Amino acid sequence: MAATTAKATLAGFGRNQEQTETALAVRIAQNSFLSELPGVTFAFLTLAYIVFSFAAL
Repeated sequence: MAATTAKATLAGFGRNQEQTETALAVRIAQNSFLSELPGVTFAFLTLAYIVFSFAAL
């Protein structure tokens, strides 16, 4: 979420864009998901191997 503020100066009113912590939280969440992706892939392949091994019996 970004906030827009008006700052009074001698030249008039200037617009400032302020960053909030929401962008940082989204970036951390995306990084956490990407770091967990190899483990999830390995778990899925392992479970598929076990299921198909039992199915082949």
